[in-house]
Amino acid sequence: MKYPTSSEGVDPAFPGPWDQYKFSPASRTQYPVRIHRTTGIVENEANLLDFKSTIIRSLPDTNGIKYSHPYSSITLDFGKEVCGPVTLRSGPSSTHQTAALAYAESSQWVGFDSDNATSLRTHVLDGHFEFEIGPDETYTVPIEKQRGGYRYLTIFSKTSDAILEIKEVSAYFTSMPHWRNLRAYPSYFFSNDELLNRLWYASAYTNQLSTLAKDQSRRCEIDSGWLTNAICCTSGDTVITDAPRRDRTVWAGDFAIVVWSQFATIGDSISMRNALDTLFDIQSDKGQFPWAGPPICHDSRSDLAKSEHWPYMSDSYHLWTMLVARHFYHLTGDLDWLKGKWENIVLGMQLAISRFRSDEGLYYCAGALDWGRTSVEGFNLSCNILFHETLLKMAPLAVLLGSTDLATKWSEVASTLKPNLEKLWDPVAGLYIDNLNAPDLHPQDGNSLACWFDIADQGRADIITTNLKTRWGPFGPVNPECSGPVSPFISGFELQALVHANKMNDALEMIRRTWGWMINNPASTGSTMLEAWGGDGEIKYPFYKDKPSYISHCHPWSTGPVLLLTFELLGLNFTDAGGKYWEFKPSPGDLEHCEGGFTGPCGKYSAGWKKTRENGKITFSCWLQAPEGTVGRVRVPVFANGCGQNGIAEKNDVKYETENGYRWLDGVLGGERHHFVF
Repeated sequence: MKYPTSSEGVDPAFPGPWDQYKFSPASRTQYPVRIHRTTGIVENEANLLDFKSTIIRSLPDTNGIKYSHPYSSITLDFGKEVCGPVTLRSGPSSTHQTAALAYAESSQWVGFDSDNATSLRTHVLDGHFEFEIGPDETYTVPIEKQRGGYRYLTIFSKTSDAILEIKEVSAYFTSMPHWRNLRAYPSYFFSNDELLNRLWYASAYTNQLSTLAKDQSRRCEIDSGWLTNAICCTSGDTVITDAPRRDRTVWAGDFAIVVWSQFATIGDSISMRNALDTLFDIQSDKGQFPWAGPPICHDSRSDLAKSEHWPYMSDSYHLWTMLVARHFYHLTGDLDWLKGKWENIVLGMQLAISRFRSDEGLYYCAGALDWGRTSVEGFNLSCNILFHETLLKMAPLAVLLGSTDLATKWSEVASTLKPNLEKLWDPVAGLYIDNLNAPDLHPQDGNSLACWFDIADQGRADIITTNLKTRWGPFGPVNPECSGPVSPFISGFELQALVHANKMNDALEMIRRTWGWMINNPASTGSTMLEAWGGDGEIKYPFYKDKPSYISHCHPWSTGPVLLLTFELLGLNFTDAGGKYWEFKPSPGDLEHCEGGFTGPCGKYSAGWKKTRENGKITFSCWLQAPEGTVGRVRVPVFANGCGQNGIAEKNDVKYETENGYRWLDGVLGGERHHFVF
């Protein structure tokens, strides 16, 4: 079977008015759109935007004038996150000099030194990039000194009495190198909510910017400046990483969200497969998958990397690697790939099962590391739920591949584990505790996973999500297991918890409050998804302590809204590996209309729905189109104000029946566009 990606074409799979929301550039050559600021002596600064001369004059040394900044400079704003090497063209009045560039993702860190991206080690600073230039020259930053993600570029001269005449500045987009047309999305989303549209396409752009050539990762062993010439994948030529600025590295835990959001937006199975191959290729002899991929797993100089167990220090990321491998197979139907990884998965599962303690009936988490939160060592809630989910999802694959004995064993362990999770339930708080050794901490991650992965039944999911909502502040849900930030990564888990509790309106409220604040914040890029921020609205992250500018403003793990918008609100999903069987089950919430689609191994899937109000009633109409040779079912809501009738009816030779507040239509064939009105 062929597994298509949009790299095979130059046109989007679903062109339409929603293309206006795409942040992806039409050309890889990107130009600034405004002047953010100037310092010192700068003449005709606006000229530069029209490819005319702007003059920067070095500050005089001896005229008695005191300047508020050490250099004359101009800071250019590209209007959104961009990437890649800068090219600068000088004019005839320029003198020979040493010029410099400083980069920032956020306006908060605009200055003469770049925001920090190389290392969390206190003494390592990125500083600025210096180069030599004279009159009528064109200078391009070497590819190994490119900056992976920035919105603001500050240009200044370090030579006394210099004149720098600039006629043109551009940046060359190096992310997503295997796509000829960066706007050729294989997917789309469109609704009556402008904010949700913007967030979906900002998520797509975030995933795109974070997809790199394999030999352009960040070097992490250097002591100053930055280099982007490290190898970050062991298979293929491109790979999706955690972020374009830093770390430019594969992290398995991030893929809990990204494997789904990347499929739903840019659909680049090639780069996702290469990322997973990389994690499998560096699995330990004992079966442990790493916390981080290369180059961090090999070259990190952090205190953590001094451990003899480095980089095999995370149970959760070990489990996520296997679970995400299952999800990748589900989305692509690539059975040959799964077969090639099965021996590794079995070894990884054997290691995980060895950590199941029969005396407690729970999984013992030996590795302290997770997504940046406090230690999960011990009988941790989220690791136990993740272990249970991995057992359940791997058992059918074992049957598929002829290992029924393994399937039986894994199912039995899951059955033993689940009732013992009651040891972590706190009926007074109406939430699970974090760990048998941490009874006073009620985490966002584990409680959200309990709902997402159906550990909690419907009644308990309602209780959990109600109590989690009490932590929502004006900037989003405050996360207690990581010293109080808003984590859009873990809040993506909570969105799924709300869906499983049938609280779509609450989920939409959380998106608008949390991610809406983020994308509209003047210190944000306005085009990509921020890694985290403080519960007080400050852009900071406790995990980064003394280096607040280290925070990433383009982080795919924060794209959780895509999962809700495409797979739940729109409601289009595969029900088997590769999409031969599918399901369309809209959950409209407070929206009036929505449509979208994606491309899978069998072809293009698209659907839409709309509410029409007339005479006090809501008419719900929907349509869908799936590839020929596929079969699906449709589920639509029955509204309380009289839309539709209960019981069984027949329409256009398609039978449907009403159950639990929804109408179900089975046996809908792909190959043509279907319309339904209720």
